[in-house]
Amino acid sequence: MQQKFSAESKPEAHPDSVNGRLARSLDSERNDIISEWLDRVRKDPDIPTDSLTLDQVRDHLPQLFDDLTDTLNRYGSEVVAERSERDGEEHGAARWQQGFQLPEMLRELMHLRSILINRLGLFESNNEDFGMVARLFVTTTLHGFLDRMGINATEQFLTQGLHERELPPRTAS
Repeated sequence: MQQKFSAESKPEAHPDSVNGRLARSLDSERNDIISEWLDRVRKDPDIPTDSLTLDQVRDHLPQLFDDLTDTLNRYGSEVVAERSERDGEEHGAARWQQGFQLPEMLRELMHLRSILINRLGLFESNNEDFGMVARLFVTTTLHGFLDRMGINATEQFLTQGLHERELPPRTAS
């Protein structure tokens, strides 16, 4: 008899699986990845971070990072997917409130993708025991996660902007 799991009880990836090992590897590099991302974003002249605190720039990155490692560990979990969608939307709404333009928010995501692709390459070179299928799986999972996050953040960013345009103008009291 085949065992069924609900989305909430979806088992974690086997610790020796490629996705389980990548999740652990990324998690162990979490602080370095976040620091590198913060450095890149702060130095990018096309991203308006001068008026933001470090916490405002960091924003939802720790939660999005958790979502990524959970996606790798619990591939196919609807609970993880829903939480990731919500966190991406919250990031888009926050960037709208902070006065970002859409290309500026997308540049942030571009920097994150670049860092994660580099870390994925290092992971693959250190885990040559995995075959092409395993590498393709984690690569597809990583890119799919980043694509969905970018789409969710963008949709919320645009929705937030359209909603605010429809509100009656504020009057000074």
